Amino acid sequence: CDSRFHTEHLQELLREKEAYGIILIDASAATLAVLQGRRLEIVREVTSGVPGKTRAGGQSARRFERLREMRLQEYFRRVGEHANEVFLSIENLKGIIIGGPGPTKYDFEKGDYLNYQLKEKIIDIVDTAYVDEQGVKEVVDKAPEIMRKIRYIEERQIMQRFLYEVGHDTGLATYGEEAVRKALEAGAVQTLLLSEGLDIARVGIRCSACGYEEQQAVRGPMLVSFEQSLVGKPCPKCKVPSLSIIDKQELIEDFAKLAEYTSTEVEIISDETEEGQMLKNSFGGIAAILRYKLQD
Repeated sequence: CDSRFHTEHLQELLREKEAYGIILIDASAATLAVLQGRRLEIVREVTSGVPGKTRAGGQSARRFERLREMRLQEYFRRVGEHANEVFLSIENLKGIIIGGPGPTKYDFEKGDYLNYQLKEKIIDIVDTAYVDEQGVKEVVDKAPEIMRKIRYIEERQIMQRFLYEVGHDTGLATYGEEAVRKALEAGAVQTLLLSEGLDIARVGIRCSACGYEEQQAVRGPMLVSFEQSLVGKPCPKCKVPSLSIIDKQELIEDFAKLAEYTSTEVEIISDETEEGQMLKNSFGGIAAILRYKLQD
């Protein structure tokens, strides 16, 4: 079967450069896979060689269980070595997801089989019915919710840093459309924070009679009524009622383009967390962490 397949439904939740390692394991076999952007690749398949449990009693049963446990430990070590070899070489590894049926996955996760750097990157342990390609697809089906949880944690950390800079008056944070735009144009923004709920458009207006132009920020739900309000409205310059909209761009796109010019990192913050609501309601949905202090 083809070990490479596409995962289009994760496109919006995964950044193209970020990679996630998947380890599926039970007592019989293990599969290692890498999820990067929209591509999922199975990279290793390991068989355990561990015999099934015996129902016999007495000393022979105890001896069998000891041998089985030794085989299991050796198998875990082999899986760990494969995982270390595969995942430590991935530069943009964001996290590790461990899955499989039954308790084996927990036994593997608790032991010292993975390099400490990989253990620190374990982000979730999930139940799957299989440990082969079908099991990998099960993890992919569960992945959107896993990624959302990770994203919320990251957003909180980013917002907490911003709030620290604001609260301690370090001069390394600013907010509001005008102040952030000024900082972006100066190339001073390290991280641009934009609220997912920022429903504002920058609207360009021109007078066809004298050429007068201006820009205004208009909330999304008010765009239609704003356009209607221009009908018959006199131009501020020539007083002729010839105003019309010549262009409009969502503020979130406008700022993202500005950020691109100065290699500024852009973070879209959801409003489903307390910090996200604070960005939207208390800071106007636009904020920035600065590279350096701006002169007044």
